[in-house]
Amino acid sequence: MTADVATAFGTRLLPVARGPADYSADLGGTGLERGLSHDYVEDRGIPFDRYQVIASLWDFGGDGERERASAEHIFNRPAELRRYWPALVFDLQAVIATAAPP
Repeated sequence: MTADVATAFGTRLLPVARGPADYSADLGGTGLERGLSHDYVEDRGIPFDRYQVIASLWDFGGDGERERASAEHIFNRPAELRRYWPALVFDLQAVIATAAPP
């Protein structure tokens, strides 16, 4: 999945030596951090424990529209490949989109 996200943005996710993330990237004004594991459990009806990977995005300038567009782009690429079944969640509180096996 790391390679697929990198391909979607034409960039590389670089390993992080310290911190909560395992990889990070600058997506041209939007930051991406990706962890290979997490401790989230089901919360507010969102089954985080079903997902092995969590990726976090934020816009460096606080542009919420660009942040959401980047998140949707990252979500769409793995969903289109049909090798992954991601969920797109805003602020760990609201599900925006999900993909599921056929």
